[in-house]
Amino acid sequence: MRKLYAFGLGLSLALAPMFSVQVAKADTVGQEEVIAVPAPREIAPEPVVVQQVPVTAAPPAFVELQRSSIGAGIGISWGHGTLSFEGNSYAFSVKGLSVGDVGAAKILAEGRVENMESLADFAGTYVALEAGASAGKGGSALTMMNEHGVTINLASTREGFGLTLGAQGFSIALD
Repeated sequence: MRKLYAFGLGLSLALAPMFSVQVAKADTVGQEEVIAVPAPREIAPEPVVVQQVPVTAAPPAFVELQRSSIGAGIGISWGHGTLSFEGNSYAFSVKGLSVGDVGAAKILAEGRVENMESLADFAGTYVALEAGASAGKGGSALTMMNEHGVTINLASTREGFGLTLGAQGFSIALD
């Protein structure tokens, strides 16, 4: 405790509202009186509780695909792949037909799947326009859409000889 010396009645009354202690009044003016004033209390701040909320959004749908094709004007293709959707992997098969396809090639592709609300929307017939050529190794990009509005944007690499210039249709079925 600290001690505060107050001289006279006026000063002791002036200090009274500032501290929550009882103040004794001086009997006579001019006499010194000791008034005990407690040290100021330190008020600890209220603890703040921070809750961490885990992020549970699944990554966007994604496909990896291996496809082989052969053609001489009209081409056929077949293959298989994996769809990653809402944290799960689903196997699928691909069969296709193309116009303006010449050569034989093995295609490895991967890309994002967009506008898919449920797994049932993925299977269907996809239509695409593509232009690409390869001799040995080459690459191309392809965007295709099915009857449910699902879009697949593929980036692919080819091995073999091939020339593609025209429309393509793919049937994708979940295995």
